[in-house]
Amino acid sequence: MILGVYSPPSIIVFITAITVILALTSVFYEYRKAKALKLLPHKDYLYKKVSKVAVLIASKDGEKTITRTVKAAIANRCTVYVVSDGSSDKTVREARAAGAQVLGLKKNIGKPAALHRAYKHFKLGQNYSAIAILDDDVMVEKDFIRHAKKSMGRDCAITVGKNLTDWPNHKRWNVWLASRTYSYWAYQITLRTIQSTYNVMNCISGSNSLYRTEVLDRVLTGDTPYIVDDTYWTLETHRLKLGKIKYSPKARAWLQDPINFRDWYSQNLRWMWGTFQGIIGHRVGTKANKFHLSYLAIMFEWIIYIFSGPLTLFVIWQAGLDSLALELLLLCTGYAVLVTIAAIALKLPRLLLFVPVIVVTDFLFRWVMLHGLFKAIRQKTVASCVWNSPERFDTRGSTLGQKAG
Repeated sequence: MILGVYSPPSIIVFITAITVILALTSVFYEYRKAKALKLLPHKDYLYKKVSKVAVLIASKDGEKTITRTVKAAIANRCTVYVVSDGSSDKTVREARAAGAQVLGLKKNIGKPAALHRAYKHFKLGQNYSAIAILDDDVMVEKDFIRHAKKSMGRDCAITVGKNLTDWPNHKRWNVWLASRTYSYWAYQITLRTIQSTYNVMNCISGSNSLYRTEVLDRVLTGDTPYIVDDTYWTLETHRLKLGKIKYSPKARAWLQDPINFRDWYSQNLRWMWGTFQGIIGHRVGTKANKFHLSYLAIMFEWIIYIFSGPLTLFVIWQAGLDSLALELLLLCTGYAVLVTIAAIALKLPRLLLFVPVIVVTDFLFRWVMLHGLFKAIRQKTVASCVWNSPERFDTRGSTLGQKAG
């Protein structure tokens, strides 16, 4: 039988439509809430208004990208601090030449430990009210800090920037950059927007977020137990009730993402491994509060998502080879609807040419999630949060690859 009204793809499209409606409702709710707050009398807040902000960057062999990253951060009128995590290249020299204050570590100790070392060395907690932590290949736009600060109300602990894939012309036909461009858009316009509205965000962007120093004093340590540092910071912020975590879509940051299958798989596997380590280590789902219950709902959605993959393939197989082409066309058409919206929103018409690739990577990601779960069950914590970054292209002398919305 041909995939019809009650087929798995149709169910997925239905769930996606509901998610989009919830996201739009969240945006409207957030707007109404902001207007209402202006009319409320003064009340006691967790924190003072953010004033002085600095940027902190950890880099391991980042000579190809650190110059552009530092200069973009300085354009936000902030002092920039860089810690070189045992780099064997010219990272220290490039960062200093770009205008950053640099701490060079002889040994590679891992990103969170290096950040912690620099945070203490430069006495950032004593001298600033908030710190933006960036990856060494990220280029923030010149108003990133302004928008991130604006979103950081006096009850807010962390503001999360908007991820955009740096997709330069010389990599215009790279399938992995195309896939990540779409996945960032789809995730942020739906789940991240909804979670931000109700303060139940389970995942932040460790590459481009703004943290109050009072929060970093509590969550930034030299011995992060999970392979993904920002997973630990997020869960600790909720556990310790340090304040809200808000998404700031106008605080835009351009990220270098994997450009080959090996790096794409390794990075996604590390992310999912760290996610499941956090679920196990923080015993997510064991408390009857808003965050735990919402996370349980996400895990239920993951189960549906994972099993919908093989179920879809089974239905296609059962339909027989005679209608295989039509079945695959219908499958791609379902994805093409959302990819078309993304292409329009991002002003990237070439994204439409990558629909088949997006379908394949979406099915592959189901296995990555299972692999990450199995890995977390076997290794629930790590002794040191050290990993190899994906291959990066040289940005010295360049500004930005793609301009998207």
